[in-house]
Amino acid sequence: MSQSRSYALRVAAFYGAIFTYIGVYIPFFPPFLEARGLNAFEIGVIMALPLGVRILATALMTWIADRSGNPKAVLILYAAGVLASTLAYAVTGDFITTAAVTVVNAVFLNPVMPMTEAIALRGVRVYALDYGRMRLAGSATFIVGNLAGGAILAATGAGFAVWLMAVAVAAIVMTGLMLPKADGGEALAERQAGFLASMRAAANPYDLAVMGGLAMVLASHNLFYVFGTVHWAAQGIGSATAGTLWAIGVVAEIILFAWSGAIGARLGTNGLILLCVGCALVRWTGMAFDPTLLTLYPLQVLHGFTFGATHLAAMRFLSGHAASSGANSLQGLYFTLTGLCGCLVNFAAGPLYDAFAGGSYVVMTVQALAGGALALYGLRRAASAP
Repeated sequence: MSQSRSYALRVAAFYGAIFTYIGVYIPFFPPFLEARGLNAFEIGVIMALPLGVRILATALMTWIADRSGNPKAVLILYAAGVLASTLAYAVTGDFITTAAVTVVNAVFLNPVMPMTEAIALRGVRVYALDYGRMRLAGSATFIVGNLAGGAILAATGAGFAVWLMAVAVAAIVMTGLMLPKADGGEALAERQAGFLASMRAAANPYDLAVMGGLAMVLASHNLFYVFGTVHWAAQGIGSATAGTLWAIGVVAEIILFAWSGAIGARLGTNGLILLCVGCALVRWTGMAFDPTLLTLYPLQVLHGFTFGATHLAAMRFLSGHAASSGANSLQGLYFTLTGLCGCLVNFAAGPLYDAFAGGSYVVMTVQALAGGALALYGLRRAASAP
């Protein structure tokens, strides 16, 4: 097997393990908390904590990886921390201890994804690998986590969810051991740079404009994530149909990732941004008018572009701007910005939905357009800067 193919398969396996965990965590962790006796308010706080931790800790944790000179070893250590904290849920019972474990879990879990992206993008730079084809393994196993987790928990009860999560995290640790070596040969002076100095070096103001704009486009999905299924239920759309609609969006994302190399080469970063924003305009404006079920299917297909094309644009941009000495720091900074934007939308989502119901998707249309404009402005200014 060639070195490039081996690299791609090992990164794809790691993505697969991560998204298996996410595919179990997102739908089944809240029922686990409910089974433990937590009320709706407490569950909402627990589910919001990881976003807050992402804002506060992820950039620091990825900087530590760059500073260490051995990011792969640090990544495995973080995965082990996720495993230990996940197992700790088995002995938590009250809100305070569960919240404390969630904070620790999020501290270790949040840097795993940006560090994985940095390893994947190194493969793009060094071996000319297709990023999307590595990443699509994650989208596919997310669906596996949904389906397999649902089938197992239907037989065992919601309380078993923590053990499924633990098995998935154990797979993250094992596949992490097989990852190719990440960048770690930076000069000693670069590794010894302070946290704030490293963040300033990782991105200039125009880079921040691009990353912040793309984070705004991604966060335009958060209203849908929080209230999409709730609003469908109010329209009489049952859970089985809602599950199908969610799956259609992920399948469309997988198809886009499968052809991402050709699409990215043809459109470039600017074209991908125009594509995702244009599709967001159609999708969120359409959702604001409470479309019929027949119309919802093509609108959900657009998820492949509103999310997938945005993500590809971000990874394409970061791949071209990450010096090896700051690859993890740059990814961590972008991940922090996405967390900040997502957190702000989550806070606004409740009042917006209470006031306008489905009409609140119009705000997401405006946000996506503003984010796209900011990202394109940053790209233009960066290209013209001396």
